[in-house]
Amino acid sequence: MANEEWGKTNGHSEPVILPDDFHEKSKEKFGKLKHADVSFERYLAHETAEFQRQQALEHNPELQYKPKCGAMTPCGNGDFEKTLDVTQWHGAYGSLPLNINSLTAGIMGGAITAPSSHQTWVSAGTDPNVGISTTAQGSPGAVRIGNAVAGFGCELLSKTFVVTPAVSTINFWYAVVLQNPAGHPPSDQPFFQVRVTAGGSVVPGAFDFGGGSDTLIADNTNPFFQTTTVGSEKIVYKDWSCAQINLTSQIGQVVTVEFITADCGYGAHWGYAYLDNFCGDCCGSWNLTYDCENSTHCGSGQVCFDYELPTVNKLTGSVTITLDLYQNGVVVGNLSSGVLTSGTSYCFAITPVLLAGMNASLGGFDFVATGHFAIGSTSLGTMLVGAAPDGIDVGKNNDYQIACKSCMDIRHEQEAYLHKQCAGKYNLLPSIHCDCPDAEPLPPDDCHCDCTPVTLPELVPCISVKWGDSRCDRLETNDVEVLCVTVCNCYSNVTFNSLSIGHIGVTDMAGNPVPLLPDGTPSVQIFPSGPICFGSLGPCKSPNQPSCVSRELVLYTRGAIGQDYRLSFDGICFSILHHVEVEKCFVINLCQD
Repeated sequence: MANEEWGKTNGHSEPVILPDDFHEKSKEKFGKLKHADVSFERYLAHETAEFQRQQALEHNPELQYKPKCGAMTPCGNGDFEKTLDVTQWHGAYGSLPLNINSLTAGIMGGAITAPSSHQTWVSAGTDPNVGISTTAQGSPGAVRIGNAVAGFGCELLSKTFVVTPAVSTINFWYAVVLQNPAGHPPSDQPFFQVRVTAGGSVVPGAFDFGGGSDTLIADNTNPFFQTTTVGSEKIVYKDWSCAQINLTSQIGQVVTVEFITADCGYGAHWGYAYLDNFCGDCCGSWNLTYDCENSTHCGSGQVCFDYELPTVNKLTGSVTITLDLYQNGVVVGNLSSGVLTSGTSYCFAITPVLLAGMNASLGGFDFVATGHFAIGSTSLGTMLVGAAPDGIDVGKNNDYQIACKSCMDIRHEQEAYLHKQCAGKYNLLPSIHCDCPDAEPLPPDDCHCDCTPVTLPELVPCISVKWGDSRCDRLETNDVEVLCVTVCNCYSNVTFNSLSIGHIGVTDMAGNPVPLLPDGTPSVQIFPSGPICFGSLGPCKSPNQPSCVSRELVLYTRGAIGQDYRLSFDGICFSILHHVEVEKCFVINLCQD
């Protein structure tokens, strides 16, 4: 007859029935362990508990860990400032050997000495085993994954989300504490792992602790670790450090980032880790950042980066920075800093016309920097600045311009942009008499006018205001609308020189200020309030082709009253240059050869 084990159940309030040969098979498995770190009685208790857990999963599949996106965001609750938010993180736990698909779902916290403490929010304090901080520097809260209790256990904390271009590389802080038993093969040592999957498969190269590995295994010969002894047990630990996850190959895809801790494979040694500042920066750890201020952005110049070298056990490491150059999303060249063992900054000299493979007709290029960090000959992993294929700024071929633009080039580009933007506006604001707002509204004027000689002295520019991206658009009491102010010269023989509008304001139709909101700000505002310069408007060239210049305003309404308002342009200043065409003839006297 089968054995009955009461106490823990399979999730259905009924005893777990152990198979008749359970004891014998457990003893057989125990005999195959290479290192008998625990007694058979303790091993049998572990096997019984694990059998009960697996039975519970079999009877209730909903208990099984299954990553799903839900309401999770890439950076939600990444600071762990006050709590571990179960709507932003998944948890799971189980037994070695590690099988992600057989873990039990759930976030369970508790004391570091409790075997049921799998994912525990901790406040700032001191680790009881190695004396490091329980949170990253200056942080009020973090999460401890795992516990200081041996027993073949493994724990997991994960986040599932859609990768966006804005969050395609993610920094995080971590610390690790692992017992380091002697004589165990690496595969059976306590470890900490960072695993990134998409569609159930591991994303290659998404994370690297160094040497291409996503796993930190207890090893006192690894310069990555510091060592200490607690009682009779050797411990290796890594104080708080920053690392980076590279998701640039998964933009638009759903990924799962999993942080996993595990005891040793023989049941007598534990391991745990701390996690903090997911989506934070790496300032204060080994780090690489773009130095925009000291970099040039066109022509012959330089691209600069700041870095912090790694330090472990009073050893200072090195960094090698590589700079990959992209055009149209394809690598066309690369530069290297060589091995840097001191200092805090490095600048790459850039001479675009001398860069092999560079296509000058594309106007510019993008770049991505990679910092390769190491302690001696031991790789500590890499850190990216920028993301392929767009580099530092979103868009192709726009991180660095091959030739610097002149002021005239920039002005022509902006004028063309504004002409295109304002040509798509449909609605005209009606004109009114500024001093007589109660008079009949003037007909809207869109500056479609004939090109005629001026009759002095009534020389004024035509000013129109357009808004709305469709004829069905409406100005609402809670709205943000871009207005186009167009100033035109409809005369063929004068120039309006240095034209500017001194002040732009909004009042009610009687000229009174608009009502204020409770915070003291106007309910209707216009930005900017002035002055706005339009430069010089030369003579028109032909009918229906006035000389025009446009500028943009923003009308911002918040809790406004639905009624008519007066938009006033005050201090419209300009000088008039009158162009006169005269005829003069000369005689050319040719002598006979």
